[in-house]
Formats: sequence, C-alpha cells, structure tokens
Amino acid sequence: MLTAEEADSIIETINDRAQEIRSLMITIASMIALVMPGMEAVGILDFTPYGDGDDEWITDDDWEFGDDFTCGDGSTIQASLVDDGYKNCQDGSDEPEETEEDCEETDTCEEPDVIYGCTDPDALNYNDEAWEDDGSCEFEEDDEEYGGCTNDTATNYDPYADYDDGSCEYREGQPCDPEMYDAYFEYNNTTITFHWDADLACDNEPHNLTVIWTIYENETGNWTKIQPQLTYETYYQDWDYVNVSADGLARGKYDIHGTFEIHGDYSRAVDWYAVEI
Repeated sequence: MLTAEEADSIIETINDRAQEIRSLMITIASMIALVMPGMEAVGILDFTPYGDGDDEWITDDDWEFGDDFTCGDGSTIQASLVDDGYKNCQDGSDEPEETEEDCEETDTCEEPDVIYGCTDPDALNYNDEAWEDDGSCEFEEDDEEYGGCTNDTATNYDPYADYDDGSCEYREGQPCDPEMYDAYFEYNNTTITFHWDADLACDNEPHNLTVIWTIYENETGNWTKIQPQLTYETYYQDWDYVNVSADGLARGKYDIHGTFEIHGDYSRAVDWYAVEI
C-alpha cells in the first residue's frame, strides 16, 4: 500500500506528462493550421465537406481547366495547380462560366427548320409564319357574271344580278310603268325630230305606249303650241327606237318635256331645259 507521499509523487508525475502531451498537441495543431491552406490550395488535402464553401466536385467529365480562376472575393486560383477535380475558391465561385460557342469558327451551326407555306398576304390561306412559299396559296375565283331580274318592281328582283335575263315576274294587276332608256332630238329647217327607246316594267304581254313631247319658250315659259306625240305597241324591254317630228319651230332657247301615257296613267319621261336650237 502506497504511502501518501508516494501517491502525491505519482499524481504529480502524471500531471507533468499530461501537461507535456497538451503542449505537444497545441504545437501540432498550430502547425497543421499553418500548412492546411497551402495543402488544400494545391489539391493535396480537402478539409471542407462538400457544399460548405470552398470546394465542390466537378461532375462534368468534359470540363477542362484552361485559365486561372478569379474568385468572387478577388483572389486568384492558378488552374495549373488545380488538377484533381476540385475547385478551391473559398466562396465556391470558381466554376467557369459557360461561353456560347461561336458556330462560325467551329463550323457547328445548325440551320433552323424552314417553315414552308403560302407567303402571299392576298391569299385565303396566307401563313405569316412561313419562310418560303410552297405553292399552296389559294385565291378567290373571279366571280362570273350572271343574269337575273334587274327590275326592282318585280317579285323576283335580284340586286346582285349583272344583267337582266328576262326572268322578272310580277303580281297580277301590277302597274306597267314605262322607263326612258335613251332619247335625243335632231333639228333641221324648223323641223324637230325626237328619237327614243322606252322600256316597260312588265313582261306579261305587249302594251300600247304613248309618248308626248311638249315645247316651251325658255325665257317666257310660254307654250309654243308644238306638241308631237306617238302611240305604239311595245313589249317589256324590246330594243325598239321610234321617232316623231314637228314643224314650225324657230331657232331659240327652249324647255322640252317628254311625257308617258299608258293605260290612262301619265308619268314624266324627259326634262330638257334651256336647249339651244
């Protein structure tokens, strides 16, 4: 059994040895702290876990170091020293930016797919996204002229008909109104001759039509007592020019009026004012 004096001596020896070991550990730790940045910088050791700041494993097998890295904090990592697949910026900012490949220099340009279609804006199927015309344009066909009833008093009047084809139909008892298609006069040695072609609005049968020409002096408004007229049979839109003459008209300025009469009904056919003869 140890005496108190022997026990104190052993405890003192253990404390001295512990103190020496502690001092040695502090010295070793200080040395490691001094050399660790350099060893990590050249890729010998990695003391930082993945994703915690200064190192990150490069997963792109095709990536190669070509230039030195400038970190976000302004420090520079020499690429020639970083060849072990690690990046070494303390802020993790040393991954090189992806640069857009110059396809003209590398001859790797890919031509975009050409969009074909109709490029004529006047076409029915115009495609504003098409680049090249493929001949598929479609256009409205020119409308062919077509016939129909052009008389607006008929029951089958067609306002879109290009010409009258004689198909007009009318209600029974409908008035057969005349219309002046063309009229002119000739004057020779006090004789005046009127020429005209009048059409009818009804086409069910021929009708007797009377045309009366009345002449007034333009300056006084007095009737000259010259009033030739002609009654003749006409049918619908017959092409039938007729004429009537009157004598005894001196040269001067006149107002001339033509009047229709059919079935006892009168209507104005022509009005000419201040006619020089």
